[in-house]
Amino acid sequence: MKPIKILLVQCEMHSWRAARAWSYNLHIGWEQGLRANQVEFLTITTPWLALAKEIIAGRTFDQVWINDLVLSSARDGGDISQTQLAMLAALAPVRVGLLTESIYDYTDSEMAELPDMQRTQAEVEKCLPHLTHVVAYDEADVAKVKHRCGLPCMWAPSPVVESLIHEDVPPPTYNQAFFSGSIYRGRQAWLEHPLLQEHLSRHASPDQDTLYPQVFDRLHSRPARRLIQNPVAIPFYSVYLNAVRCIRKRSYVRWLQGLQSGVAVVNLPHFVKSYTPRVIEGMAAGRPVLSWEIPNRPRNQALFEDGKEILLFNTPEELAGHIQRLQSDTLFAQQITENARRRIRQFHTTDKRVQQILQWIQTGKEAIYQ
Repeated sequence: MKPIKILLVQCEMHSWRAARAWSYNLHIGWEQGLRANQVEFLTITTPWLALAKEIIAGRTFDQVWINDLVLSSARDGGDISQTQLAMLAALAPVRVGLLTESIYDYTDSEMAELPDMQRTQAEVEKCLPHLTHVVAYDEADVAKVKHRCGLPCMWAPSPVVESLIHEDVPPPTYNQAFFSGSIYRGRQAWLEHPLLQEHLSRHASPDQDTLYPQVFDRLHSRPARRLIQNPVAIPFYSVYLNAVRCIRKRSYVRWLQGLQSGVAVVNLPHFVKSYTPRVIEGMAAGRPVLSWEIPNRPRNQALFEDGKEILLFNTPEELAGHIQRLQSDTLFAQQITENARRRIRQFHTTDKRVQQILQWIQTGKEAIYQ
């Protein structure tokens, strides 16, 4: 049986400030899953799409995957034009778009805090006519995509690269839980709550003390972007792509090591209506994960068993209680960590997610993550 041939179109941004929010798992880490499933693949990042014909060099594909549709809008440089979408659609009979954020299910107050969301929704919908399948991280978006566009849509929560799941983890350096992420929608109030001030801290980006941001920004600087509009740049593409792979993977490894320095990883309330990557990344780092209980997402909530693989909270009081128990009961913390690690190895590695998506495309049968 011949291997499947896939063109992976990876949206990439022009600055590390914007790009670092999309971790290795969400980004170029998909290559690991494709490779593990014996897929023959070629990766093209969006800044190089102007030279796609030269990079492809006559190769044919069974599928095109676009990762991801949220970044395919004119957002920090990851955009794909309608002409480019039409070109990609002509390359393979199957075209898959990944949606790594919630797109449709927002309240009026949330939309008021997200001024760019209407534009993002419109840009995503411009992509959909060029696709044959969609993979959504938010279970509520599945029905919306099917209803609006008539496309098959699969729910697939965020995966993690299996080779970077940590088994032997050192004791925490700090007796606090760590939160990583943007400060919005009341998150500052959580961090400043009297019950949490001694137990919860914001985790700084580990990239601040490295050259990764500067190298990444130079790879995507204006002079570099002008150069890659010309076919003379083709010999440099493999150098560029390997540099991006290296920066993103090494940055991610440092990120996981940083998560290990606290007693737990905390997922505070956010706009995306599914577990963000930091949930599964905290589990991969080898720390207990505490997450707000995302409302009206029963399939998401069933991914991990509360009290056994994850600890859910709805109030600062509940969060403080969870952290204090983990601080005082290292055996309980270890049990939570080990249970979560087994779960992600069984159902949520990038290798398995690629396998699940390929099976769904072939048979129409969606994966069950339990």
